[in-house]
Amino acid sequence: MVAKQLGDVPGECRAHGNLGSAFFSRGDLKEALTSHRYQLVLAMKCRDDAAAAAALTSLGHVYAASGDYQNALASHRQCLELVRGQQQQQQQQHEGAVSEVDRTLEGRELGNIGSVHLAMGDFERAVECHAEHLKIASAAGSRLEEARAHSNLGSCHHHRRNYEQALWHHQQVLRLAKEDAAAGSSNSSSNSSSRSSVEARAYAGLGHAARCLGDHARAREWHEKQLEVALSTRDKTGEGRACSNLGIVYQLLGDSDAALKLHQAHLDIARAQGDRAGMGRAYGNIGNAYSAAGLCDQAVKCHKQELSISKEVGDRASEASTHGNLAVAYQALGSHEMALVHYHSHLNIARELRDSSGEALALCNLGNCHSSRHEFSQAVPFYENYLMLSQELSDLEGEARACHFLGYAHYRLGNHKEAIRYYDQDLALARDQLQDRASMARAYCNLGLAHMEVGNLDSALECQKYFLGE
Repeated sequence: MVAKQLGDVPGECRAHGNLGSAFFSRGDLKEALTSHRYQLVLAMKCRDDAAAAAALTSLGHVYAASGDYQNALASHRQCLELVRGQQQQQQQQHEGAVSEVDRTLEGRELGNIGSVHLAMGDFERAVECHAEHLKIASAAGSRLEEARAHSNLGSCHHHRRNYEQALWHHQQVLRLAKEDAAAGSSNSSSNSSSRSSVEARAYAGLGHAARCLGDHARAREWHEKQLEVALSTRDKTGEGRACSNLGIVYQLLGDSDAALKLHQAHLDIARAQGDRAGMGRAYGNIGNAYSAAGLCDQAVKCHKQELSISKEVGDRASEASTHGNLAVAYQALGSHEMALVHYHSHLNIARELRDSSGEALALCNLGNCHSSRHEFSQAVPFYENYLMLSQELSDLEGEARACHFLGYAHYRLGNHKEAIRYYDQDLALARDQLQDRASMARAYCNLGLAHMEVGNLDSALECQKYFLGE
């Protein structure tokens, strides 16, 4: 490195930062981590707070991408402290004035902290951080920063299954991106690129919300617009993301051939860019498409590729979810022992990463795998832990699902009073919280059968009447 040979420490610091960004864009998280650590050490050596803040925020992104949320949170918090420290110095030097740039950096870093909190399952803190980011962006009059904050708030509401609220936030993202483009605040190519990126992000969020609301045709339209933006700006990374999203929607629409072609297009783009992490995600989606089509042997092959890449790039979060995908494919093939091995790997890594949502999914799948083998006594502890975790996450749908599974397991074990207790909870959640008539009907039916087993014939008859809608 020329800067090192010349003794140019600031230049060497910048070079390591650029290297880290390049490795990160390729999905090589191990090398990215090494480069940004060097960047931070050199920034501290130069006593350059701005460079140190840049290194810390980059480290936060790498840690988050690899599933190391504790270190991601620590890095972003240190960056925020540095940014606020710089603001205090400015206020002292310039009689209370703080530059718009520093306020923007503060807002972005709050957004980064919020994103990590969301990944850790802490919805309330995530919303607080993103709301503060939005407040700062609005005060600064920065439409693009407002859009980023709205996008992150949309992601929060996705996480809590508040899809209508998520949709509203993503609509604000699109409005702000278009207003900024119409205002023509700057003709620079970098600002134009940022606007296009935010617009594409809006379409991606709107597509995701529509998909979660079950409107798959509308989701396809939004993701097609996302693809149009990427193609018009020659953004190959964005094109790959859009192909990935469209592939998922076509799979939900039952068009497996179209889904596979789109995921293959994503894989080809990622391979051409040397994006190993992107290749891993594409292999995962291809594997899921094969599983949906019943081609589970091919699915296993793709998920093994996905797992190998996840380990290679040091992405523990991806490694965890891939174990889950492999387990699903093996279970569909009837290889229950292999499925259990991979479900346990998913659970162990999720716990290591303190990924509560991933842990809940693994616990539910382990219970279901044992239930499918009629091992109900082994399934019960997994369902009980799934129920406790769903309650901690305020996941009402997960809580209802756990109560249903526990009721069924106890019913099959002959513990009919326990089955009634859990089915009652399932019914209360479906009726009073979720207002889901299909789930209410299921709960009434199950309750009726359980009451019949213990001789509560009047209760059984009442439940069946409700089930039949009489």
